[in-house]
Amino acid sequence: MADPSSDARIIESTRLYREALQATEQLYAESGQLLRGSYGWLSDGNPADIAAIADQMNDLHHGLVMKVFASSLADPQNRTLQQRQLGRVLLSHLWNEPVIGHRLNEAMDWLIGEAEKFRWSDLVRPFAELPPLRDRWGEVNALITRMINLVSKVDGDFSAADAGRLQAVQEELDRLGGSDPQPLAAAPEASRDALRWIRQEAARLRSGASTVERQDSAATGPQQEQPLPPRSIAGSATPPVDQKPTPEDSRSPEERLSDAMAKLDRLIGLDAIKEQIQTLTNFLKMEARRREAGLPTTTPSLHMAFVGNPGTGKTTVARIIAEIFGALGVLPQGQLVETDRSGLVAEYAGQTGPKTNAKIDEALGGVLFVDEAYTLIDRSGQDQYGREAVQTLLKRMEDQRDELVVILAGYPQEMETMIRSNPGLSSRVGTTMHFDDYTPSQLGRIFELIAGHAQYTLPTEARRRLLHGFAYLYAGRDRHFGNGRCARNSFERSVRRLANRLAGYKEVDRELLTTLEGEDIEVAGVTIEHLAAMSDDTLHLRVPCPECEAETTIEDHQLGSEIRCEHCEHAFPAQWGEPTASVT
Repeated sequence: MADPSSDARIIESTRLYREALQATEQLYAESGQLLRGSYGWLSDGNPADIAAIADQMNDLHHGLVMKVFASSLADPQNRTLQQRQLGRVLLSHLWNEPVIGHRLNEAMDWLIGEAEKFRWSDLVRPFAELPPLRDRWGEVNALITRMINLVSKVDGDFSAADAGRLQAVQEELDRLGGSDPQPLAAAPEASRDALRWIRQEAARLRSGASTVERQDSAATGPQQEQPLPPRSIAGSATPPVDQKPTPEDSRSPEERLSDAMAKLDRLIGLDAIKEQIQTLTNFLKMEARRREAGLPTTTPSLHMAFVGNPGTGKTTVARIIAEIFGALGVLPQGQLVETDRSGLVAEYAGQTGPKTNAKIDEALGGVLFVDEAYTLIDRSGQDQYGREAVQTLLKRMEDQRDELVVILAGYPQEMETMIRSNPGLSSRVGTTMHFDDYTPSQLGRIFELIAGHAQYTLPTEARRRLLHGFAYLYAGRDRHFGNGRCARNSFERSVRRLANRLAGYKEVDRELLTTLEGEDIEVAGVTIEHLAAMSDDTLHLRVPCPECEAETTIEDHQLGSEIRCEHCEHAFPAQWGEPTASVT
């Protein structure tokens, strides 16, 4: 007689596993689209390469879920009934058709055999190395952890060996990405190589599958040994060679502008920056209308300086500005090319000018974002290579101002010194945007946004602990304060603590898998003991009313619950608030 509790566990695990597979697919698909927009300029003008990036990321997604499944099994050759059921779900996800009957075991043998050939670095490298995707590293980690938990525990038995396999995967991911994955923005060759690698790795995954028998779902004839579909692990046929590639961007300029402004509006904080960009956008639209009407127009310098501490959203805003300028027709394309000193300055005399010009050529039609730009200026005046890079940059900024916008970014004081010390820069940089540090409440909202993408919820105690930790770090911050990176690192660490806590559970349900309790919260830069001690105290918070915008003071124990505005009596949920006093 079947165990009702076992049946219920399989049903629930199957549903949660299918959701995790779909979430992973969506994450890789969205990331592929983001890479198309950010790195289309690296395709050497081949539109097929640009269009293929999304499909190549989808191939990597299939390889990842195969690797996760195989890594979760205690004995790949002796799979439990419950694990075979999840394997059936995975194969259906890969091939877009059911795998039934005695063919299931053979298909799973193929899946596990292929997955054993993959390395974790093969499958998560884009998130560890490419700047547009590094913010999603925590989401990838969270989904991997969730899927391993589901496969390991579907049979109701989670042993020390299972916990050890999960720990080994976590350590490998830590090795690959570290606490804060390092970008490749400084080296264009590295970014180009990473995209070339994505293309090659996707092709390897696609062609490396073995032949496997699968039952014909239509049952129209005797079973025959059939090869997997041409895109083996993706489960869909390869488009005909003469098929036209998908246009890089089929949206109208109005749609592109609307989408870019919506992205800007969704950013947490940065109110002054948003107002500056909106004002600049309105001005450029007005000038375009005057030009159409045959009226005189002005041609302002659109080169900018972004000043602020690390992790304050400078690169994200630069990418949105590039999209806005492209949509308005101010720039022909509107792509963003990232670099720093190492991407402009060469090691030997006579090479810096050509290297800087080559980088600028890649950015023509869009925005060149130079991070830590102040390193190009040496106060002693002895850095002839940096000076050559700046002079080359200045000339191109002036000569090709209709095709190029340069954004120089870095710490506030150093950037101010750099611009003041060079008359050419001060005359060409028309706008300076100041990026303030994120407040504790804003860091909490960033954490919740990342958690929401990975389908995690935050009860009251989790919110309290996060605010205590972020308020403590904010009160003692210096120029190296992590800002958004601190929130991302804190999310990754909290998910790991949740995984360790769930290791003690034989069975897990949706609520356990998707709820970060207070005990799970870890804030990067604060010890667990100090965080727990601070959380024993009560914070008083200022919460703005969404109706009248007046602030109401509450205690942190009220976070996550509905409160009533002291001024207009409007009832609303208090998700976050700013502490009324510093935390020590």
